[in-house]
Amino acid sequence: MGLVINNHMHMNNEVPGKKYFPWQQTWLVCMRWAYEETPTKGIPSPSGFERDPHALYPRQGLRFADPEGTHTIEAMDEGGIDMSVILPIDYDFSWGSQSDISIEEKHEHQAQMVAKYPGRFISFGGPDPRRAGSKEIFKRAITEHGAKGLKIIPKNGYYPWQEECYELYDVCMEYGVPMSSCTEPNTGGYNRGRFADPLHLLDVVGDYPDMPLTLLHAGNPLYDYFEKSLFVASGNHNTSIELNYWLKPGAGVAEASTAPVFGMPMGKNVLNEETGVMMLARARDILGAHKISWGIDIHFGPKMKNSGWKLAEWLRGLEKTAAKYGQKFTQEEIDLILGENVARTLGIKEYPEWDRPAKYGYTRRVPRPRYH
Repeated sequence: MGLVINNHMHMNNEVPGKKYFPWQQTWLVCMRWAYEETPTKGIPSPSGFERDPHALYPRQGLRFADPEGTHTIEAMDEGGIDMSVILPIDYDFSWGSQSDISIEEKHEHQAQMVAKYPGRFISFGGPDPRRAGSKEIFKRAITEHGAKGLKIIPKNGYYPWQEECYELYDVCMEYGVPMSSCTEPNTGGYNRGRFADPLHLLDVVGDYPDMPLTLLHAGNPLYDYFEKSLFVASGNHNTSIELNYWLKPGAGVAEASTAPVFGMPMGKNVLNEETGVMMLARARDILGAHKISWGIDIHFGPKMKNSGWKLAEWLRGLEKTAAKYGQKFTQEEIDLILGENVARTLGIKEYPEWDRPAKYGYTRRVPRPRYH
């Protein structure tokens, strides 16, 4: 078995009195905790809306804070995870207020974790493109804090083809690092899901065909966004998808959905085992196993342990599970999905067979229209 690399996680360096997110984001989580329905039962949680959101607010962020990285490393060791890619979160523009911890402080903290735990973490930069000086902030994330890529979150309220974003992609090309874009629409709070439509990335792929691009979430929780993600990734050598927690049958709820194999909404209607297998097989058949990675998209902390690794466990057993539904996955394909693809993209391991164009003097496989 090759390297096992989680391609999507976060690390919250919140400490008492200094919150990682804008206050509105923390308050939204508290309100959901107090008043939203329990997904598995469809009833208010708890009975009669008896929870007080104010009681959770002071400690909400601390439940998954891990400023020293100890909870995350413990969870990775328990789950058999070799490495994780840390993606920062910049929600300030979405809520119109500043976090107590700046995006540059988040970049610095991630760099500290990379240094503290050699060979376990890879850090990305991720300033909101609309932030003043975002291009220079991202450059410093690379040159001063060792960032190995860029993360953007279009659902915060911008399109990935806007000029502010292109300035960041120019930095990616200058330093030879990849980009990951969130394609998860969600609802409520800061989410502006129409901006997350994967089709908006077609312009980016067309203008930057040599920039490795990963479509995080592959469109969860909308099935048509999943299909669009496959469409976008199918047209370019350097474009791939990341599948995360939603793919694991039964993840996060007591019972898996009995939804049909295709045509269903995802999200709270968690996939049953057959659906999970068939969706992964469809992605493999359209893109190839060499263009699929996985991730967990959670923070670890005192109240957030290793539940995210259930997807890695499921992928390890995919060969036998898929056979029950008439699908075949080889161990080589499983190894690619579990980590070898990310290792290749981030240069963790050398794969000479992927560098053949350079052998003949070509630095680009396809010319970029913007730079004629």
